[in-house]
Amino acid sequence: MSGMMRKIFCGVSAVLLSLAMGVGVAAQDKADAGKKSAKKGGKAEVAAPEMKPWEVAQPEKESIDFGMYQRIRVEALQHSHVMDYASGLMDGIGPRLTGSPNLKKANEWTRDQFTAMGCANAHLEDWGEFGMGWVQNNTWMRMSAPDTAVFIAQAAPWSPATKGAVSGNAVWVDIKDEKDFEQYKGKLSGKIVFFGDMREVPPVDKPLFTRYDEAKLKEIEDYPAKIAAQNNFVKMYMARLALRQKVAKFFADEGAAAVITPSRDGKDGGGSGGTFFDDTGAGLGWAVYKKDHMMPVPVAVVAIENYGRVYRLLKAGVPVSIVRRGHRDDPIIAHAPSPMLSLCHADDSDRA
Repeated sequence: MSGMMRKIFCGVSAVLLSLAMGVGVAAQDKADAGKKSAKKGGKAEVAAPEMKPWEVAQPEKESIDFGMYQRIRVEALQHSHVMDYASGLMDGIGPRLTGSPNLKKANEWTRDQFTAMGCANAHLEDWGEFGMGWVQNNTWMRMSAPDTAVFIAQAAPWSPATKGAVSGNAVWVDIKDEKDFEQYKGKLSGKIVFFGDMREVPPVDKPLFTRYDEAKLKEIEDYPAKIAAQNNFVKMYMARLALRQKVAKFFADEGAAAVITPSRDGKDGGGSGGTFFDDTGAGLGWAVYKKDHMMPVPVAVVAIENYGRVYRLLKAGVPVSIVRRGHRDDPIIAHAPSPMLSLCHADDSDRA
Protein backbone atom coordinates (compact mmCIF):
# COMPACT_ATOMS: atom_id res chain seq x y z
CA MET A 1 0.00 0.00 0.00
CA SER A 2 1.51 3.36 -1.02
CA GLY A 3 2.01 6.20 1.46
CA MET A 4 -0.73 8.25 -0.18
CA MET A 5 -3.22 5.34 -0.02
CA ARG A 6 -2.28 4.75 3.63
CA LYS A 7 -3.02 8.39 4.46
CA ILE A 8 -6.32 8.28 2.58
CA PHE A 9 -7.31 5.06 4.37
CA CYS A 10 -6.42 6.44 7.76
CA GLY A 11 -8.09 9.75 7.00
CA VAL A 12 -11.33 8.04 6.04
CA SER A 13 -11.19 5.98 9.24
CA ALA A 14 -10.68 9.14 11.26
CA VAL A 15 -13.63 10.86 9.63
CA LEU A 16 -15.89 7.87 10.26
CA LEU A 17 -14.83 7.71 13.90
CA SER A 18 -15.33 11.43 14.39
CA LEU A 19 -18.74 11.34 12.73
CA ALA A 20 -19.80 8.53 15.04
CA MET A 21 -18.61 10.54 18.04
CA GLY A 22 -20.43 13.61 16.78
CA VAL A 23 -23.67 11.68 16.56
CA GLY A 24 -23.17 10.23 20.05
CA VAL A 25 -22.40 13.69 21.55
CA ALA A 26 -25.43 15.19 19.87
CA ALA A 27 -27.66 12.39 21.13
CA GLN A 28 -26.36 12.82 24.68
CA ASP A 29 -26.88 16.60 24.52
CA LYS A 30 -30.46 15.99 23.42
CA ALA A 31 -31.07 13.55 26.26
CA ASP A 32 -29.57 15.94 28.83
CA ALA A 33 -31.75 18.74 27.53
CA GLY A 34 -34.82 16.55 27.99
CA LYS A 35 -33.91 15.90 31.63
CA LYS A 36 -33.33 19.58 32.37
CA SER A 37 -36.68 20.55 30.88
CA ALA A 38 -38.35 18.48 33.62
CA LYS A 39 -37.51 21.17 36.18
CA LYS A 40 -40.30 23.71 36.56
CA GLY A 41 -40.44 26.33 39.33
CA GLY A 42 -39.97 24.89 42.82
CA LYS A 43 -41.42 21.53 41.92
CA ALA A 44 -39.37 18.45 42.47
CA GLU A 45 -37.45 17.28 39.42
CA VAL A 46 -39.17 14.51 37.47
CA ALA A 47 -36.72 12.37 35.52
CA ALA A 48 -37.51 12.23 31.83
CA PRO A 49 -37.80 8.76 30.31
CA GLU A 50 -34.32 7.60 29.35
CA MET A 51 -33.88 7.43 25.60
CA LYS A 52 -31.43 5.31 23.71
CA PRO A 53 -29.04 7.31 21.50
CA TRP A 54 -30.47 5.91 18.27
CA GLU A 55 -34.00 6.90 19.33
CA VAL A 56 -33.10 10.57 19.70
CA ALA A 57 -34.04 12.77 16.75
CA GLN A 58 -31.12 14.35 14.94
CA PRO A 59 -30.75 18.06 15.85
CA GLU A 60 -30.95 20.69 13.14
CA LYS A 61 -27.51 21.90 14.18
CA GLU A 62 -24.95 19.57 15.73
CA SER A 63 -22.58 20.58 18.47
CA ILE A 64 -19.28 19.36 17.07
CA ASP A 65 -16.11 19.04 19.06
CA PHE A 66 -13.55 20.16 16.48
CA GLY A 67 -10.76 19.62 18.98
CA MET A 68 -11.66 15.94 19.17
CA TYR A 69 -11.87 15.79 15.38
CA GLN A 70 -8.30 17.07 15.18
CA ARG A 71 -7.04 14.67 17.86
CA ILE A 72 -8.52 11.72 15.94
CA ARG A 73 -6.96 12.92 12.67
CA VAL A 74 -3.54 13.36 14.28
CA GLU A 75 -3.74 9.90 15.84
CA ALA A 76 -4.78 8.29 12.55
CA LEU A 77 -2.37 10.13 10.27
CA GLN A 78 0.70 10.39 12.50
CA HIS A 79 0.47 7.46 14.93
CA SER A 80 -1.35 4.82 12.86
CA HIS A 81 -0.64 1.12 13.36
CA VAL A 82 -2.84 0.03 10.44
CA MET A 83 0.07 -1.49 8.48
CA ASP A 84 1.28 -3.37 11.57
CA TYR A 85 -2.18 -4.83 12.11
CA ALA A 86 -2.57 -5.69 8.42
CA SER A 87 0.79 -7.46 8.40
CA GLY A 88 -0.05 -9.34 11.60
CA LEU A 89 -3.25 -10.69 10.07
CA MET A 90 -2.24 -11.23 6.45
CA ASP A 91 1.46 -12.05 6.71
CA GLY A 92 1.70 -13.62 10.15
CA ILE A 93 -1.59 -15.54 10.22
CA GLY A 94 -2.72 -15.73 6.58
CA PRO A 95 -6.05 -16.81 5.05
CA ARG A 96 -8.84 -17.21 7.60
CA LEU A 97 -11.49 -19.57 6.30
CA THR A 98 -14.46 -19.90 8.65
CA GLY A 99 -13.91 -22.81 11.00
CA SER A 100 -10.19 -23.06 10.23
CA PRO A 101 -7.33 -23.03 12.78
CA ASN A 102 -6.18 -19.74 11.25
CA LEU A 103 -9.51 -18.11 12.07
CA LYS A 104 -9.19 -19.23 15.70
CA LYS A 105 -5.68 -17.81 15.80
CA ALA A 106 -6.86 -14.52 14.21
CA ASN A 107 -9.73 -14.17 16.67
CA GLU A 108 -7.44 -14.67 19.64
CA TRP A 109 -4.82 -12.31 18.17
CA THR A 110 -7.47 -9.61 17.66
CA ARG A 111 -8.72 -10.01 21.23
CA ASP A 112 -5.18 -9.64 22.51
CA GLN A 113 -4.67 -6.48 20.43
CA PHE A 114 -7.79 -4.92 21.96
CA THR A 115 -6.52 -5.79 25.40
CA ALA A 116 -3.17 -4.19 24.62
CA MET A 117 -5.01 -1.03 23.54
CA GLY A 118 -6.53 -0.78 27.00
CA CYS A 119 -9.94 -2.43 26.58
CA ALA A 120 -11.02 -3.76 29.97
CA ASN A 121 -13.02 -6.79 28.85
CA ALA A 122 -12.00 -7.82 25.35
CA HIS A 123 -13.23 -11.36 24.81
CA LEU A 124 -14.52 -13.82 22.25
CA GLU A 125 -18.22 -14.63 21.86
CA ASP A 126 -19.42 -17.91 20.40
CA TRP A 127 -22.10 -17.54 17.74
CA GLY A 128 -22.93 -21.22 17.62
CA GLU A 129 -21.91 -24.26 15.64
CA PHE A 130 -20.80 -23.52 12.09
CA GLY A 131 -19.89 -26.82 10.52
CA MET A 132 -16.72 -28.69 9.63
CA GLY A 133 -13.33 -27.18 10.21
CA TRP A 134 -10.88 -27.42 7.32
CA VAL A 135 -7.27 -26.65 6.53
CA GLN A 136 -5.23 -27.10 3.37
CA ASN A 137 -1.80 -28.52 4.11
CA ASN A 138 -0.49 -29.34 0.67
CA THR A 139 -1.91 -29.22 -2.85
CA TRP A 140 -0.06 -29.48 -6.13
CA MET A 141 -0.97 -30.38 -9.69
CA ARG A 142 0.95 -30.88 -12.92
CA MET A 143 0.49 -32.14 -16.43
CA SER A 144 2.67 -35.16 -17.31
CA ALA A 145 1.64 -35.69 -20.97
CA PRO A 146 1.81 -34.65 -23.78
CA ASP A 147 4.14 -32.15 -22.05
CA THR A 148 5.21 -31.49 -18.49
CA ALA A 149 3.84 -28.35 -16.85
CA VAL A 150 3.31 -27.19 -13.29
CA PHE A 151 -0.19 -25.79 -12.75
CA ILE A 152 -1.31 -23.03 -10.41
CA ALA A 153 -3.83 -24.92 -8.27
CA GLN A 154 -5.45 -24.95 -4.84
CA ALA A 155 -7.89 -27.32 -3.20
CA ALA A 156 -11.46 -26.08 -3.25
CA PRO A 157 -12.59 -25.17 0.29
CA TRP A 158 -13.72 -28.22 2.28
CA SER A 159 -12.55 -30.61 -0.42
CA PRO A 160 -11.67 -34.10 0.80
CA ALA A 161 -8.02 -35.10 0.38
CA THR A 162 -6.60 -37.42 -2.24
CA LYS A 163 -5.00 -40.60 -0.93
CA GLY A 164 -1.50 -39.50 -1.82
CA ALA A 165 -0.66 -38.42 -5.37
CA VAL A 166 -3.21 -39.51 -7.97
CA SER A 167 -2.64 -39.63 -11.70
CA GLY A 168 -4.94 -40.31 -14.59
CA ASN A 169 -6.09 -39.29 -18.02
CA ALA A 170 -7.94 -36.00 -18.20
CA VAL A 171 -11.45 -35.76 -19.56
CA TRP A 172 -13.61 -32.68 -20.04
CA VAL A 173 -17.21 -33.12 -18.95
CA ASP A 174 -20.07 -30.87 -20.08
CA ILE A 175 -23.09 -31.29 -17.82
CA LYS A 176 -25.81 -28.66 -17.96
CA ASP A 177 -28.73 -30.85 -16.87
CA GLU A 178 -29.35 -34.20 -15.18
CA LYS A 179 -30.12 -35.77 -18.54
CA ASP A 180 -26.46 -35.21 -19.49
CA PHE A 181 -25.35 -37.79 -16.91
CA GLU A 182 -26.25 -40.67 -19.20
CA GLN A 183 -23.56 -40.01 -21.82
CA TYR A 184 -20.78 -40.20 -19.19
CA LYS A 185 -21.87 -43.33 -17.34
CA GLY A 186 -19.10 -45.92 -17.21
CA LYS A 187 -16.52 -43.51 -18.67
CA LEU A 188 -15.10 -41.63 -15.67
CA SER A 189 -13.52 -44.30 -13.47
CA GLY A 190 -9.97 -43.28 -12.54
CA LYS A 191 -10.18 -40.12 -14.63
CA ILE A 192 -9.19 -36.54 -13.71
CA VAL A 193 -12.41 -34.73 -14.60
CA PHE A 194 -12.24 -31.16 -15.90
CA PHE A 195 -15.65 -29.70 -15.13
CA GLY A 196 -16.72 -26.23 -16.23
CA ASP A 197 -16.92 -24.12 -19.36
CA MET A 198 -13.79 -22.52 -20.76
CA ARG A 199 -14.55 -18.81 -20.50
CA GLU A 200 -13.10 -15.94 -22.48
CA VAL A 201 -9.81 -14.57 -21.15
CA PRO A 202 -9.69 -10.91 -22.25
CA PRO A 203 -6.36 -9.07 -22.19
CA VAL A 204 -5.96 -6.85 -19.14
CA ASP A 205 -5.92 -3.41 -20.77
CA LYS A 206 -7.43 -1.39 -17.90
CA PRO A 207 -6.27 -0.71 -14.34
CA LEU A 208 -7.69 -3.30 -11.96
CA PHE A 209 -8.22 -0.56 -9.38
CA THR A 210 -10.19 2.55 -10.31
CA ARG A 211 -11.94 5.27 -8.32
CA TYR A 212 -15.55 6.24 -8.96
CA ASP A 213 -15.96 9.67 -10.50
CA GLU A 214 -18.98 11.93 -9.98
CA ALA A 215 -20.84 10.41 -12.93
CA LYS A 216 -20.40 6.86 -11.60
CA LEU A 217 -21.46 7.87 -8.09
CA LYS A 218 -24.57 9.49 -9.54
CA GLU A 219 -25.31 6.31 -11.48
CA ILE A 220 -25.08 4.27 -8.28
CA GLU A 221 -27.28 6.77 -6.44
CA ASP A 222 -29.99 6.50 -9.11
CA TYR A 223 -29.58 2.75 -9.61
CA PRO A 224 -33.05 1.31 -10.28
CA ALA A 225 -34.16 -1.70 -8.26
CA LYS A 226 -34.84 -4.64 -10.57
CA ILE A 227 -36.60 -6.98 -8.19
CA ALA A 228 -37.85 -9.40 -10.84
CA ALA A 229 -34.41 -9.78 -12.42
CA GLN A 230 -32.80 -10.30 -9.02
CA ASN A 231 -35.35 -12.95 -8.07
CA ASN A 232 -34.74 -14.77 -11.36
CA PHE A 233 -30.99 -14.68 -10.78
CA VAL A 234 -31.37 -16.14 -7.29
CA LYS A 235 -33.61 -18.94 -8.58
CA MET A 236 -31.17 -19.80 -11.37
CA TYR A 237 -28.20 -19.67 -8.99
CA MET A 238 -29.83 -21.96 -6.44
CA ALA A 239 -30.83 -24.38 -9.21
CA ARG A 240 -27.21 -24.43 -10.43
CA LEU A 241 -25.94 -25.18 -6.92
CA ALA A 242 -28.43 -28.02 -6.54
CA LEU A 243 -27.23 -29.48 -9.85
CA ARG A 244 -23.57 -29.22 -8.80
CA GLN A 245 -24.31 -31.27 -5.69
CA LYS A 246 -25.87 -33.97 -7.86
CA VAL A 247 -22.90 -33.77 -10.22
CA ALA A 248 -20.51 -34.33 -7.29
CA LYS A 249 -22.37 -37.48 -6.27
CA PHE A 250 -22.41 -38.67 -9.88
CA PHE A 251 -18.63 -38.21 -10.22
CA ALA A 252 -18.04 -40.07 -6.96
CA ASP A 253 -20.39 -42.92 -7.94
CA GLU A 254 -18.59 -43.22 -11.29
CA GLY A 255 -15.20 -43.47 -9.57
CA ALA A 256 -13.58 -40.23 -10.77
CA ALA A 257 -10.13 -39.76 -9.19
CA ALA A 258 -10.50 -35.99 -8.81
CA VAL A 259 -12.33 -32.99 -10.24
CA ILE A 260 -10.73 -29.80 -11.57
CA THR A 261 -12.72 -26.58 -11.96
CA PRO A 262 -11.61 -23.32 -13.63
CA SER A 263 -11.12 -20.11 -11.69
CA ARG A 264 -13.85 -17.55 -12.17
CA ASP A 265 -13.00 -14.15 -13.60
CA GLY A 266 -12.74 -10.81 -11.84
CA LYS A 267 -13.64 -7.31 -12.97
CA ASP A 268 -11.84 -6.19 -16.15
CA GLY A 269 -10.16 -9.57 -16.57
CA GLY A 270 -8.78 -9.61 -13.03
CA GLY A 271 -9.07 -13.40 -12.76
CA SER A 272 -6.17 -14.11 -15.12
CA GLY A 273 -2.42 -13.67 -15.40
CA GLY A 274 -1.77 -15.92 -12.43
CA THR A 275 -4.53 -14.46 -10.25
CA PHE A 276 -7.30 -16.89 -9.50
CA PHE A 277 -10.17 -17.23 -7.05
CA ASP A 278 -10.42 -20.16 -4.68
CA ASP A 279 -13.71 -19.72 -2.84
CA THR A 280 -16.82 -21.75 -2.12
CA GLY A 281 -18.06 -21.21 -5.68
CA ALA A 282 -15.14 -23.32 -6.91
CA GLY A 283 -16.49 -26.41 -5.18
CA LEU A 284 -19.37 -28.71 -5.97
CA GLY A 285 -22.14 -27.23 -3.85
CA TRP A 286 -22.64 -24.35 -1.44
CA ALA A 287 -23.21 -25.91 1.99
CA VAL A 288 -20.16 -28.17 1.62
CA TYR A 289 -18.96 -27.09 5.08
CA LYS A 290 -21.80 -29.11 6.62
CA LYS A 291 -21.16 -32.78 7.32
CA ASP A 292 -24.29 -33.94 5.52
CA HIS A 293 -23.35 -31.91 2.41
CA MET A 294 -19.61 -32.62 2.27
CA MET A 295 -18.08 -33.12 -1.17
CA PRO A 296 -17.65 -36.83 -1.93
CA VAL A 297 -14.74 -36.36 -4.35
CA PRO A 298 -11.51 -34.28 -4.21
CA VAL A 299 -11.88 -30.94 -6.00
CA ALA A 300 -9.23 -28.39 -6.99
CA VAL A 301 -9.47 -25.04 -8.77
CA VAL A 302 -6.79 -24.04 -11.29
CA ALA A 303 -5.78 -20.84 -13.02
CA ILE A 304 -7.78 -20.26 -16.19
CA GLU A 305 -4.67 -20.40 -18.41
CA ASN A 306 -3.82 -23.90 -17.15
CA TYR A 307 -7.42 -25.01 -17.49
CA GLY A 308 -7.55 -23.60 -21.01
CA ARG A 309 -4.46 -25.50 -22.15
CA VAL A 310 -5.92 -28.84 -21.11
CA TYR A 311 -9.31 -27.90 -22.54
CA ARG A 312 -7.86 -27.08 -25.96
CA LEU A 313 -5.79 -30.25 -26.07
CA LEU A 314 -8.78 -32.41 -25.20
CA LYS A 315 -10.98 -30.66 -27.75
CA ALA A 316 -8.27 -31.39 -30.34
CA GLY A 317 -8.30 -35.07 -29.41
CA VAL A 318 -4.87 -35.06 -27.74
CA PRO A 319 -4.63 -37.36 -24.67
CA VAL A 320 -3.65 -35.47 -21.50
CA SER A 321 -2.31 -37.01 -18.28
CA ILE A 322 -2.58 -35.18 -14.96
CA VAL A 323 -0.92 -35.81 -11.59
CA ARG A 324 -2.51 -34.19 -8.57
CA ARG A 325 -2.19 -34.34 -4.82
CA GLY A 326 -4.21 -32.63 -2.10
CA HIS A 327 -3.80 -33.21 1.62
CA ARG A 328 -5.44 -31.69 4.67
CA ASP A 329 -6.41 -32.75 8.16
CA ASP A 330 -9.59 -34.76 8.59
CA PRO A 331 -12.33 -32.08 8.53
CA ILE A 332 -14.54 -33.95 10.98
CA ILE A 333 -12.02 -33.41 13.80
CA ALA A 334 -12.67 -29.67 13.83
CA HIS A 335 -16.44 -30.00 13.74
CA ALA A 336 -17.18 -27.62 16.61
CA PRO A 337 -18.63 -24.19 17.41
CA SER A 338 -16.43 -21.39 16.12
CA PRO A 339 -15.92 -17.90 17.60
CA MET A 340 -16.70 -15.11 15.17
CA LEU A 341 -15.29 -11.86 16.44
CA SER A 342 -13.61 -10.00 19.24
CA LEU A 343 -15.63 -7.56 21.30
CA CYS A 344 -14.42 -4.74 23.47
CA HIS A 345 -16.61 -4.04 26.51
CA ALA A 346 -15.47 -1.10 28.61
CA ASP A 347 -16.02 -0.99 32.39
CA ASP A 348 -18.41 1.64 33.75
CA SER A 349 -15.39 3.56 34.98
CA ASP A 350 -14.12 3.82 31.42
CA ARG A 351 -17.32 5.22 29.96
CA ALA A 352 -17.41 8.98 29.46
